[in-house]
Amino acid sequence: MAGVSFNAEVTVRLIRFANEDTGWAVLDAAARDGTPVALVGPLAHLQAGERARVLGEWVTDARYGRQVKVSQALPLAPRDPELVTAVLRRIRHVGAGRAKALIDRFGAETAIDAIDADPPAAFAACGLRGARAVEAAESWRELRVTRRLHMLLAPHQLGYLANRLHERWGARAHEIVTSDPYQLTSVFGVGFQLADRIARGLGIEGDSSMRRRAAIVHVLGESERGGSTCLPLDAALAAAGELVGGEIDAELLERLADDGALTIEDGWVYRAATAELEAELARRIDELLTGEPSERLSGAARSEAGGSARPGPAANARRVTAHDSREDAPTDARTDADTGPEAELTAEQGAALSAALAHRLSVITGGPGTGKTATIRAIATAAQRRGGSVMLVAPTGRAAVRMSESSGLRARTVHSALGWVPGLGPEHDQDAPLACDLLIVDETSMANLELLVALLRAVASRTHVVLVGDADQLAPVGAGKPFAELVGCERVPVTRLTHIFRQAAGSMIVQGAHAIRRGLPPSFAAAEGMRRDLFLIERGLPRDALSEIVTLVCERLPSHYGVDPVRDIQVFAPVYRGELGIDALNAALREALNGGGRPVLGGRLRIGDKLIMTGRNLHELGLMNGTVLRLLDEVERDPDGRDEAALILGDDDTVFRLAPEEAERLTLAYACSVHRGQGIELPVAVIVAHQAAGAFFLRREMLYTAVTRARLATVVVGTREVVARAARTPDTARRHGRLAQRLDQAMNAQLAN
Repeated sequence: MAGVSFNAEVTVRLIRFANEDTGWAVLDAAARDGTPVALVGPLAHLQAGERARVLGEWVTDARYGRQVKVSQALPLAPRDPELVTAVLRRIRHVGAGRAKALIDRFGAETAIDAIDADPPAAFAACGLRGARAVEAAESWRELRVTRRLHMLLAPHQLGYLANRLHERWGARAHEIVTSDPYQLTSVFGVGFQLADRIARGLGIEGDSSMRRRAAIVHVLGESERGGSTCLPLDAALAAAGELVGGEIDAELLERLADDGALTIEDGWVYRAATAELEAELARRIDELLTGEPSERLSGAARSEAGGSARPGPAANARRVTAHDSREDAPTDARTDADTGPEAELTAEQGAALSAALAHRLSVITGGPGTGKTATIRAIATAAQRRGGSVMLVAPTGRAAVRMSESSGLRARTVHSALGWVPGLGPEHDQDAPLACDLLIVDETSMANLELLVALLRAVASRTHVVLVGDADQLAPVGAGKPFAELVGCERVPVTRLTHIFRQAAGSMIVQGAHAIRRGLPPSFAAAEGMRRDLFLIERGLPRDALSEIVTLVCERLPSHYGVDPVRDIQVFAPVYRGELGIDALNAALREALNGGGRPVLGGRLRIGDKLIMTGRNLHELGLMNGTVLRLLDEVERDPDGRDEAALILGDDDTVFRLAPEEAERLTLAYACSVHRGQGIELPVAVIVAHQAAGAFFLRREMLYTAVTRARLATVVVGTREVVARAARTPDTARRHGRLAQRLDQAMNAQLAN
């Protein structure tokens, strides 16, 4: 039957797998005569119980047997009472009882038409009144908009985007997509070519100004997703011209700049909003560098430094890289209120302490084992001894928890400290600054342009700011790499911690990470006196590597280290697709660790699954992008509408209640990308370094970051050649940004005045 076309109406019975990011799904369905049909393809927009017209062809998979490889799936209105009930129960305040009442009143085949004709009257017929009837009608309108989007996008294999588009644009989503389909390029995963195909299908001409404008905006948007804040003018024009298959002149950019969509400065082109953010960040950093330090803290600097004269503004700050080579250097820079926090610090750490108290902005960078945490503790203690209030923050929840555990001081996420209110923004900004004398930001290398601007807006006029991080780690997700740019800026007081403390120096993880920083492969042979916590298991065949990873995670590592396979072990891989991609790893690990979990949401998730939050932060729930969770339970909607349906999720010490419509933000996390797990630190890490796992994409910064995620052990599964290639291959994709240049311009302007 392979190669035979398939064109039939089916009813979805079970969702075996679905990836909301890619739209790919595996479904069990039934033809109209009840014949079972396995479907594979762009099907994630379909729910269990839905009918659809499916186009594709029969294929035979060596592992899974006969199935239909789907090219297109168009949702259809349901007919039988069971399927109509499933649709109606998705309406807010309509449980099983009210769904039955609607079907009894209007009939299964006409219930949906009756609701479409007069939602308030239909819902009144099933007992909904007042505000609940209004909310049910609005819920129904939203569902219908989503279905119309499905019908428009499914022929282009983009039906899975319907919910995301509706969330972004609301009831106008369908209108926006049909009037300007190029706006789809603002949605992650939709490239210009796909949006262009939809636009051409809607009759938009190939030489239209809308198309050329969209190409330029898309090129800039893609560069931001790649980490740049701007592009050289010529490069932007050339890239946009390639997209439209013709030349684009600079006059169009000038018109876009006149319209306020773009900003052009000194031969560089930005999206206007990004240019404003970069300029604001430079201005706020300049204000910190030139501002008068706090008398309270700078007095501490004079005292702790042995009575030296108080330093002035940091326009020409000294950069510290002194290497303390003492064999008896302490493994922990403990502080003491009587002897002073500098008593057991290395020269580098002491310099960082002095800079933090003397200047309103200072930066500390260093690799694993170089004493960043001890330095944070010493700086915080010194400030507190002088009567200063200290606030510790980090970009992610995991990083904040780790900061609290390691420093012994309370730390919060940046968003929590700012009091971020969904839809309204932060409670703390320039008009209501944070109440602290010293603000210490850990893991600052993870902060992109937007996050750092939001934080610095809330810094009070005499508050000191210390940015701590590792400049060699992966650059942040999103536009800009402000921490790395500040580390490289001569105007900023930067301390580089280079001494590896004796206790850390005995770790193969620490030594291996520093070798990777230098472009060398880590050693997997334990030298005398070294703690064996870094391993390489070589497996040439992908299926052998996959089997090894499953055995390691499920059996060998938990048994050897006494850890939980789900909570305490994280698998990292460079790419999602392929035999050893993240999707395949998640499927295999879930089957081994949670194969018997009760399916929820049509089978996409299971009770007991390890999940990670993606997309925007849900500040009202305290759920941030990158939060790792376990799915504990599912609560059904009360038939009387008194209790809404919800997913019950938990992390180490908190339980969250999440509405089912937010569930698309949850993806399996038995395995994840290094970028997504950048804020994770846990007992054991397993890294996939294999040709079948996107070896080309595994670069030095990614390998370095992944190796340093574990406290007890890091296990690399793959080949020695892939590890060596990654270590010697830096990420050559240049991130364009002009933060340092803007800071230099600000200083020159001050000197000129």
